[in-house]
Amino acid sequence: MEWVGRKGITIDLISDPEQRVIGQFGLINTDRTELSLHAIYIIDPDGKVFYRKVARRRAYSNELLDALDYHAGKYRSGSDRPKAVTTPP
Repeated sequence: MEWVGRKGITIDLISDPEQRVIGQFGLINTDRTELSLHAIYIIDPDGKVFYRKVARRRAYSNELLDALDYHAGKYRSGSDRPKAVTTPP
């Protein structure tokens, strides 16, 4: 997770391939039980959830990065941030 270091993220990140925690949070995808609903919880060192996203699609990178920047006091609106450059396949 190279980007974790680049962003200076110091919080723990977890994965739950056996869906033990996912089941406890009610995130089992009823359409495809082998997959969970996409969920991101970001919890600060005091145990406060400052970002939560639960959806059938993954959170876009900018959504997650905006939440981290906002929490760190470094948020810039979409018009102020550098534009992503994509290369066609």
